[in-house]
Amino acid sequence: MRISLILIFLITIFNATAQDIHLSQYKNSTFFTNPSFTSFQSSDYQVLLQKRDQWQAVADPFSTFIMSIEAKNGIKKNSYGIHFMNDIAGDARYQTSGSIINYSKSIRYNSNTFFAIGLSAGLYQRKISFDNLIFIEKENFDNVSFFYPDINFGFLNKKTINNTIDLYSGLSLFHINRPNQSLLQSEKELLHTRINIHTKANILIHDSWKITPHIFFSKQNVNEEFIIGSDLHYLLYEEKNIIFGFGTNYRHKDAVYWNANIKVSSFELRLNYDVNISSLKTASNYNGAYEFLLSYKWNRKEKLKQIINIKQKKCPKYL
Repeated sequence: MRISLILIFLITIFNATAQDIHLSQYKNSTFFTNPSFTSFQSSDYQVLLQKRDQWQAVADPFSTFIMSIEAKNGIKKNSYGIHFMNDIAGDARYQTSGSIINYSKSIRYNSNTFFAIGLSAGLYQRKISFDNLIFIEKENFDNVSFFYPDINFGFLNKKTINNTIDLYSGLSLFHINRPNQSLLQSEKELLHTRINIHTKANILIHDSWKITPHIFFSKQNVNEEFIIGSDLHYLLYEEKNIIFGFGTNYRHKDAVYWNANIKVSSFELRLNYDVNISSLKTASNYNGAYEFLLSYKWNRKEKLKQIINIKQKKCPKYL
């Protein structure tokens, strides 16, 4: 059974090199979801570490690690970020690693409506290891390791409905340049463009409670992903900025997952676990993936204004 499942995963890797990773915590990822996110992040600066492991029950895990460093409204009110990614898929150790930089700019339409546009570009390396694989016939792969450039675009709208509701809606295109992914020099396997459409609302339902419903749709060639869910946040201690939250989410025909988070001052930890409900649920025993995100956020220190009080003394009148 395990050998059969490994073969299924290997076939998936070789025939779907043009398919991207996916993340359950997409709402927090400029790297994965939309390069214009940086313009509307909640703090001036943030550092994020994101890790996802899946399919541990049936093969070597598919493991993804992402680190992001972002700054909002820096030089001339422009926003920037740099992101590093390492992804390893299955027993073939099919590895994608590299980094991108992103730029975004926010535009004020009126007091309640803002837009942001974003661009990201980077360089990746993909390589594969045959140490753990056995072939019936010898296979000659020319490009067991290769580099490729990547270009992405994003658009985001923020709309303040009233004092209690903010609405965010975005559209993004990844791999606009469609780089070649083939393991054979004589063939071309172009990376398909991925389109993301997403929306969420931050709704303040009480002084200490906030609910965030969200929808995400992604399409890359024949691969589609649809997520719907909602998070609930509770402000426990305002002075220390301590917030607890949890959420329930559904990925269509793939998984149900729950997430929990705690924020203390500038630090926040988010955890989620996916329960597999796809066609592989029997083989995986419903085990899907776990994912965590650790972030540190901070704002610029306001320059201390030196206020000099000059006491004017009246000169005595001399007769």
